[in-house]
Amino acid sequence: MNLKKVGEDPYVGETLQQSLSKWLTPNDSFYVRSHFDFPQISKNEFELVIDGLVDHPISLKLDDLKKLPKKTLSATLECAGNNRSDLSPAVPGNQFSNGAVSNAIWSGVSLKDVLNLVNLKESVLQILFQGADSGETEKDNLHEPYLRSLSKDMAFDPDTLLAYEMNGEDLPVEHGFPLRLVVPGWYGMASVKWLTKISAIDSPFKGYFQGKKYVLKYTDGTQKPLEEIQVKSLITYPEDNSSIDQKQLSIQGIAWSGRNPIESVEVSLDSGQTWNKAELVGPSEKYSWRHWQYLWNVPSGGEYTIMSIAKDTFGNNQPIESVWNELGYAVNGSKPVNITVE
Repeated sequence: MNLKKVGEDPYVGETLQQSLSKWLTPNDSFYVRSHFDFPQISKNEFELVIDGLVDHPISLKLDDLKKLPKKTLSATLECAGNNRSDLSPAVPGNQFSNGAVSNAIWSGVSLKDVLNLVNLKESVLQILFQGADSGETEKDNLHEPYLRSLSKDMAFDPDTLLAYEMNGEDLPVEHGFPLRLVVPGWYGMASVKWLTKISAIDSPFKGYFQGKKYVLKYTDGTQKPLEEIQVKSLITYPEDNSSIDQKQLSIQGIAWSGRNPIESVEVSLDSGQTWNKAELVGPSEKYSWRHWQYLWNVPSGGEYTIMSIAKDTFGNNQPIESVWNELGYAVNGSKPVNITVE
């Protein structure tokens, strides 16, 4: 894999800075984050069980899923802990820099088409997803599978996907082969990999990876669940602490925001004192990042701090400063890039 290693047992890696400049992230450059070892599942052995509060429990093979209408969409996935290393004071967890975010084209079937096969009972409140990966949780020392739930409304959103292809190829093992959930616009923890079981339930799921992990815990004692990706931008060129010998510089970057397209990006060349509108470039898709650029006529040599902020079409604005939280999630403050112009 063409990644920067962040952790091991299991392997954790982030996308390299140069790969962020591509609209489509190659499979071997797409960030990897898992809690347990990658399970090895063959196509022939694979079965997806759908049970719980349904009239017609079923078990589907991969070929059964492929007989349903195929749906394809592009979506940016971001790990909830992306840019965790930027927080001060430091918090525990994988110390991601910029690269726990990537963009791919996902193909599979709409989850709603599969759920319609089993006829949910009226009492159903949530849909629970179970991955084939399992292990001991960090605090409870209980051996359990990776489990997450979605509200019934979110599960029936036509863009919530059971994906078996990534960028036109079978899912790589590290990205959930043979089947994964893809929840466009939500942080990556929602997109359960190695999916083997879907259960309809009538009460809120409060398991480890939903009630103890992947919640925003603030210094005042309050907390809230982590769901949609927060609006964010990053500068991909120039790189931090680099030296530039140019009179005209094309500053480049990416911006994304959950389930809302990017409306604008602004760039500051003076540590946030003044701001200039950047140009949005490249493909524009609802759930994918947008590339942007700003052409800067460099006035003179010296030290400069470049910053960027984004706004989405729903009116959400990227903050200058990230909000500190004890688990280091949803870090979306403007990330300065310091350069020397010679």
